[in-house]
Amino acid sequence: MNLIKKSAASVLVAATVTLGAGTAHADPVVPNTGTPALAIPGRHEVDKQKALENMLNELGVGWANGGAAGTAIGALIGLGVGCVSMFPGSLAGCIIGTPIGAITGAIVGMGQGNPKAQQAIQEYINTP
Repeated sequence: MNLIKKSAASVLVAATVTLGAGTAHADPVVPNTGTPALAIPGRHEVDKQKALENMLNELGVGWANGGAAGTAIGALIGLGVGCVSMFPGSLAGCIIGTPIGAITGAIVGMGQGNPKAQQAIQEYINTP
């Protein structure tokens, strides 16, 4: 009976991983056609508030395009891995695995849903 449960859990995890796989898409680089401004090394022309608003908008687009699905898939994978392989006799593996899988799935889903989200986060962090 225990072998059947482990086999069913393994099949569930494998199916979830297979169905959750996707291909990343990046937009082509658009050349800047404007006149170059006077560049001062180490200074950004974007203020912190605009960078924050841009980051939140890009994260919202990423969430709408794949973040929620990634969170659900990651939570299921984390639940399966945590309950089956980490601590099979207790709920500790389920309690640890589910949030870790959900957070990882959200990050991956939002990154695949909107490739500009990572650039917006880096721009916000690097803006003085």
